[in-house]
Amino acid sequence: MFSDRAARANAAILEVLAKESPQTIKQLLKKISKYEGLEETYYASLTKRLHVLQETGYIKETKSTRKNAKEQTRYELRTKALLAMFLKENSMQYLPDLATDKQAAIILLALLNVFQDEK
Repeated sequence: MFSDRAARANAAILEVLAKESPQTIKQLLKKISKYEGLEETYYASLTKRLHVLQETGYIKETKSTRKNAKEQTRYELRTKALLAMFLKENSMQYLPDLATDKQAAIILLALLNVFQDEK
């Protein structure tokens, strides 16, 4: 998610949505074009990124209707995106040092459940 060619765009999209969510594609484009290296982001490229992030479960699409306005598609973060952002910023190596025994057991159980479902 944060390691391929689209990593910078993915990180910017998630960061913008983490600060203020939900956002329309036009609002997102305006905000991520202020990021270094993303100044010339095209609407079509952003649409493609949003579609991929939605397919992988990092963001969700919501429709909102306001009085006297047409239906607008908005994007907001899902819990999976918050987890990815947290893991990117924090090394898992230090987790056992920070957690109590009970917290470590809960985390271990959750991780085992994730990997068990994968097989």
